[in-house]
Amino acid sequence: MTAKVRFHLDPFLRTLVAIVGAFLLTRWSSIAVLALPWPPEQAVMTGMLLGFAVFAATVIWVFVAGSLRSACLGLLPAGGLLMYFSQEVAL
Repeated sequence: MTAKVRFHLDPFLRTLVAIVGAFLLTRWSSIAVLALPWPPEQAVMTGMLLGFAVFAATVIWVFVAGSLRSACLGLLPAGGLLMYFSQEVAL
């Protein structure tokens, strides 16, 4: 007897988008916090704590969204905004 293994592409792609998207948003949010006029120690700690919340919210958003397309399109504005502010810190 052979067991058929069904491969569903949508959960796999959502998991991939959740991992990559959450990593990038977490990275950019941790760097963007350094643009705030706070002491460096406080900015680093805030960035670390914010990273946990951003990672969890991103993963939840990807799996709650109605479709994979809307999940990806929902991450673009947040990613663009955070990437802009993280680039401002780098300059």
